[in-house]
Amino acid sequence: MKNSINKYFAKNGQKTFIKGIIYLSCLLVFHYFNTLENVYGEDKVPEYSRHAAPYFLLVKDSAGNNGYNDYIKEDDIIITTEELDKVPDVKVSKKPVTPDNKKEVKKKKDEGKKSLHSYKVVSEYLKNGKKYEARNELSDLYFAETDKARRIEIKDKLDELNAELVFSKKPSPDAIIYVVQPGDSLIRIASKFNTNYEFIVRINNKHRTSIRVGERLKILKGNVTVLVDKSDYTLTLLLDGHFIKQYPVGTGKSDKTPEGKFVIDNKLINPVWYSPDGIYQFGDPKNVLGTRWIGFEDKEGLYGYGIHGTAEPDSIGKEMSNGCIRLTNEDVEDLFDYVKPKMTVVIQK
Repeated sequence: MKNSINKYFAKNGQKTFIKGIIYLSCLLVFHYFNTLENVYGEDKVPEYSRHAAPYFLLVKDSAGNNGYNDYIKEDDIIITTEELDKVPDVKVSKKPVTPDNKKEVKKKKDEGKKSLHSYKVVSEYLKNGKKYEARNELSDLYFAETDKARRIEIKDKLDELNAELVFSKKPSPDAIIYVVQPGDSLIRIASKFNTNYEFIVRINNKHRTSIRVGERLKILKGNVTVLVDKSDYTLTLLLDGHFIKQYPVGTGKSDKTPEGKFVIDNKLINPVWYSPDGIYQFGDPKNVLGTRWIGFEDKEGLYGYGIHGTAEPDSIGKEMSNGCIRLTNEDVEDLFDYVKPKMTVVIQK
């Protein structure tokens, strides 16, 4: 080992002293864990010891020519060894394995291993510049993750990736580039690709609805749906089942918001509220619908439900509506441009 270290420093010089320290530390730790298995046998080595050695940091690619990181920025870190301690498969259960809980313990271990594998896959995708694949894998991780802090971290990364993949003019596997033809209009193009023209305007950062022949427009492809989760007061836009954008919401008091599958029926700007107590025009203090209404098709026993804005932003994140989904006026105006009639909305708890 001494000769190896001397050769390493002779080759790299003093400017890589920190790299040498990192290299030496990793070598010693790896040697330690290998020694445990050689001396005691793999079955006698603690579970966490067998998993700890290979995973020091999962980072985005900032490697130099020799494959070593000159430095690692905080923004590059996806998950650290300290965070890996929270992953289910590296936890040491205090409960003994019995015939009664054997299946449950095995299931948790399998889920932990799958989660850890997914983080490694995401890291590899990002390292190789595969942002589309990383986004899809992270989306699956987000919905499977139960730790709130980690969900926030995953969401932040998803927002960063989707800002480029979906909500920009840059080409991506999520979209096609359409060249405007004579006689085209945004409404006609939107109908052709089963989307809405407001979405096209948003993605292409257009300030007007006019288009010109030969103009290149990014058109999102795939199936856009809406998922409302009552348990964490969120509304998520999904593209082919993958996370693309999320908003905080308020729900019905006393759990009045129904669960199940709904279909968007209509969209209204500055809606009038037809309440049980009377009709209230937009702008009336008693009109609770805010600046936008996205109504659902009626179902047996479920009438008049939908998504709307609110003049009471403090009600977001709480159960305060009569059963509808509430967003701030700013958020519902944003969402309004991404949804259209016949789009599916799933409400779950």
